[in-house]
This record gives sequence, structure tokens and C-alpha cells, in this order.
Amino acid sequence: MKRLKKELVTEFIEAFEQVFHKDWAYTKDMLGMHDNTQAQHAAGEMMGLETIPVVAEDGTFLQPRVEDEKENWGYRGRLLELYRELKQTL
Repeated sequence: MKRLKKELVTEFIEAFEQVFHKDWAYTKDMLGMHDNTQAQHAAGEMMGLETIPVVAEDGTFLQPRVEDEKENWGYRGRLLELYRELKQTL
């Protein structure tokens, strides 16, 4: 039997949250994203490299905890806006 749209959307939201929030540490490992140490940050600054965090160390993709969620990341800002709006309707 074909699932109702609301059921499908609910399941999608749950899977999306699992990957991009609840299992964020694992997702980062799978994507090869590793947090820099303080020494690595300092070395980058000494070389004149500017690093703009797109996800705070205590954040996740869905809750990045940075000032500018759109910082040079294409459609991420729009994705987060739509996710939050959709989440409120469930």
C-alpha cells in the first residue's frame, strides 16, 4: 500500500536528523571531516590563512551554532530554512 505523504515526510525528517544531527560525529568521520587542533588553528593563522567555521565544534549540520549559516555553502541556508519550516508542520 502506498504510504501517505505525511508518513513519508516524517520518515524523511527522522532519517535526515539521524544523519545530520544525532549521528553528526559519525557523519563527519564518514565524510573525512576532522576538527583541527588549537595548534593547527594557530599555525593557519600564522600563515595568514583565514578559516571561517561553517559548523561550530559543538554544533551539527542541522544546528551549526555559527553566526552565518549560509557562509559560502551554496544552498545550505535555504535547506536549513525549509527543514525548520517543514519540521514545524509535523
